[in-house]
Amino acid sequence: MIRIAIKSCGNFWKVWAGSMKILMIATNNIKKAKVATATLIILIAIATIFLYVGISVLSNMGTFIDEKNAETNGAHLISITDGTYDQEIQEIYQSIPSYSYSEREEGMMSMSSSFQNINTGEEANSIPAVFLNLDTAREISQVKIIDQADQMPKNGVIVPYVLKVANGYQTGDTLKLTVDDASTEFEIAGFYEDLMFASPSNVSMYKLYLGDQQFQEFLAQPEYGSKCSYIAVITDNINGTEAFESEYIKEIKTIMPEGTGSYASLSYGTMKTGVAIFINIIMAVLLSFSIIILAIAAIVIKFSTTTHIENNIKNIGTLEAMGYTTRQILGSILVEYLLMTAVGFMVGLAAALLISPVITNVVSSSIGLRWATGLYPQAVLASLGVITIAVLGISYFSAAKIKKITPLTALRSGIETHHFGKNRIPLDQTRLSLNTAMGFKSLIFNKRQNLIAGLIIMLLSLVTVFALASYYNFSVDKTAMIKLIGLETAEVQVTAVADEAKIFEEIAAMPEVEDTIRLNSFDGMIKFKDKESSANTRITGDYSRLKVNTCVKGRMPVHDNEIAITSIVLDNLGAQMGDTVAIDYNGTTREFLVVGITQQFNMLGRGAAITTAGMKKLVPTYQEQNLMVYLAEGQDTEKFVTKINNQYGDENLQCASYFASIEMMLDSFEASIKIVVTGCLGIIAVIIVFVLFLVIRVRILRERTRLGVSKALGFTANQLIGQILISEMPVIIGAAVVGAIVGYFATNPMLALMLAANGILNCDFYVEPSLVILTAIGISLLGLATVLIVAGKIRKISPCKMFEEGVD
Repeated sequence: MIRIAIKSCGNFWKVWAGSMKILMIATNNIKKAKVATATLIILIAIATIFLYVGISVLSNMGTFIDEKNAETNGAHLISITDGTYDQEIQEIYQSIPSYSYSEREEGMMSMSSSFQNINTGEEANSIPAVFLNLDTAREISQVKIIDQADQMPKNGVIVPYVLKVANGYQTGDTLKLTVDDASTEFEIAGFYEDLMFASPSNVSMYKLYLGDQQFQEFLAQPEYGSKCSYIAVITDNINGTEAFESEYIKEIKTIMPEGTGSYASLSYGTMKTGVAIFINIIMAVLLSFSIIILAIAAIVIKFSTTTHIENNIKNIGTLEAMGYTTRQILGSILVEYLLMTAVGFMVGLAAALLISPVITNVVSSSIGLRWATGLYPQAVLASLGVITIAVLGISYFSAAKIKKITPLTALRSGIETHHFGKNRIPLDQTRLSLNTAMGFKSLIFNKRQNLIAGLIIMLLSLVTVFALASYYNFSVDKTAMIKLIGLETAEVQVTAVADEAKIFEEIAAMPEVEDTIRLNSFDGMIKFKDKESSANTRITGDYSRLKVNTCVKGRMPVHDNEIAITSIVLDNLGAQMGDTVAIDYNGTTREFLVVGITQQFNMLGRGAAITTAGMKKLVPTYQEQNLMVYLAEGQDTEKFVTKINNQYGDENLQCASYFASIEMMLDSFEASIKIVVTGCLGIIAVIIVFVLFLVIRVRILRERTRLGVSKALGFTANQLIGQILISEMPVIIGAAVVGAIVGYFATNPMLALMLAANGILNCDFYVEPSLVILTAIGISLLGLATVLIVAGKIRKISPCKMFEEGVD
């Protein structure tokens, strides 16, 4: 037993000694390659930031929303009606098996309202609103006020939290409400959180709370809206709210004709998915960017490892001659990169936690709920695992060539260190100046370094174009984004309950109007074989007249038996173009031939389209009650809305600014996009500088003898710097131009790939050509500045010290 213990102890110390030797070699290699080490640590840190943030947000979003809703006992379903069918609606709720309990309260609905914060000087935003009594006792969707005023003002109002985080509203600001010619002012007394009304991108409606006295006075002023019933429902299964809503809609249509009485119906499941769509896109962009940075890190590892082996091939041979195995030498390189990975990951994780206020603002402004950024162990482990596997994998394959190096070959400097390439630019025959010719010879000779630098710059140039194009389409010109959402671009939407044909004809004939289109929609149930799927189904007489074409395959319906459906609905049904599906509406079922595939971002990508004639097969008495109005150029939308409401009154007609509400919906994401794009551009600049610094510095170190001899032969420092510029700038400029051009063509396919889960097959973002040119010029100038700074160290090279290590 003693012998076994002594032997085991001896083996332990032997392994320990071997490990320490490997660690010493690894740390020595790190000290000798400070620039490469710093570059790789920075790349790993940046990749960690994006990877950790993306994974932590995406993996915790669902749980976060559930917990946030549970804090206030948030509603599972909200319905807002005119109060005519309250008893029947309650009976419908009670007839659905999953119903638990509900609360009804009186409210005021304003369909033509617009809001303006006087203090921030913003433009008026047109958006419908429902006003509720703050002092009403409620169990469902309890109001927990954020930044509450010390005392509730007489005209105080509690507004959605998204207005604070995305629009910069503050407690005490003056909020002006305008409905046609009537206007009043409120004082913001605090903010609230409610998933159902968290963001205008999810539901284009504000829910506002007034004090009891102010609310009662408000109800007595019909010029601001009409009374309504606001009903909040709790079910026994929060995960089945969409099915509950489908059953409710199916039953409500039996007592309430389409387009009358009902204002809104919102389910928790639909709102939960919808509120997170845009932040999921942003996080997907961050994850994609982290993968690109890891790819760049892999290129740097390959370059650094190959350079290390070439520069230290004699040392490697010496170690092998001393008894070190190739496995130990290879292990030292892996340990070297493992140490750099650990340091880079810790720096990146610390930086991610440090910038948590920025991340909190980005997420909160996108979802309209207060996001709490913290340390998420699962995201930490997932990020560490991905980065470690990627780094160790590429470093192993890059260093595997050590296995082929023998001590004899190494001590002879290796056959691969000799150059047998063809002399492309013989100095005795070229017409170029000597300095220029030597610069081009260096360009051809350093193919590997140039390829590495070119690949990295090309990738970064591509990402830059993608980032700038995203910002342009989200913030500058939102036309393509609106098309992607699947909405029309009409300035005004008019809904008439009675005598709509006459009213619509009169509106179309007005001098302010350029065109009108009758476009309705309903929530229908589409069936195929034994499967069914809900879909928001559009109805119009002629789809060729629509300004936004959402069809990506086939065509839009023309005849009364045709339908176009989004890919998400088709996938749910297991159907495809050419199949026959059925629509069930109020117990009436009709079959339709699928002639086209559409795409839309709204309604969670679940949509369909049939003709007016097709709708009349389902409902013979169907009337077109919704009119999209396109105003002539130069017309004021708000004035036109006021004119229509004053001329026809609010009883039989509802008129609201349509396009302005869509723009406002996208405005809530503008700040987030700016932060993400600015951060990406800054990081791209840092990566370009460090990578070029690494490549050029390594080259100068390798060529220090030639540079010293050149100085001794009479070349000036400026001439040698010129050679570096000639050999590097064609690669930098060429890669920047190629990457920008690839980005021009790849932006939409990349975006479609990111949005594929939302049913988006094609994207049509406008990539401004000037962005491509700006990217190529900007990266080229940044590369030029970096090359000049790094190459400036040539001035310190002295022929007398050309054999010394380093350039200082």
